[in-house]
Amino acid sequence: MSNYVLKYTRGPRVRYISHLDFIRMFHRAVRRADLNMVFSQGFNPHPVMTVAMPLSVGVTSDGEYMKIGFMDGFGYTEDSIRERLNLSLPAGFMVTDIRRVEGKELDFAKLDRARYEVEVELENPVELDTGVFLNNPELNVMKKTKSGEKETDIRPYIYTLEVLSQTGINMTLVMCVAAGNSYNLKPETVLSAMEKYIPGFQVKAVLIHRSAILAGEKEFL
Repeated sequence: MSNYVLKYTRGPRVRYISHLDFIRMFHRAVRRADLNMVFSQGFNPHPVMTVAMPLSVGVTSDGEYMKIGFMDGFGYTEDSIRERLNLSLPAGFMVTDIRRVEGKELDFAKLDRARYEVEVELENPVELDTGVFLNNPELNVMKKTKSGEKETDIRPYIYTLEVLSQTGINMTLVMCVAAGNSYNLKPETVLSAMEKYIPGFQVKAVLIHRSAILAGEKEFL
């Protein structure tokens, strides 16, 4: 068998597909592409595949990662796998890059942050100074944890925050925050902190796009 890391996009047409439904859909796409996945051994075999940081429902992305195993001996190349999958995946998904990997190469455990573009519609226009916001020594908000919801200081886990554009009540933010197994900070939680600490900042509607998931400051592919 050979392991591959796939980089793929998830567009607006499929933003509301759950992670479980995505996995089922991807299995069907692989079968339509006539690719032979590697299955685990045992009483209930399942495909050997891992998705890095599954997306929340409603979020789009330019750079998701999946590790998957395909059987050797069928003449697969990186280009042929990408082309076959893109012909079989539904509109809204596209494999943009693929690399054959060995062992711990491109280890998903190293992914520790994510970059987001967040389109916000505000209740009222607000002139936002992200530097003043980030100068707060603590940003305490309610955050969901495995043991329930509790007040947490999220300031150490916001690496960058900028206003990309603003027209009246419409604002686009770019933020890089902690993500992964060690600590995962959602953009919605950052917005909650902004509502708490920035006078007049009240969110009416939001669209979230994950532009990259990173190991340090680098992308895998």
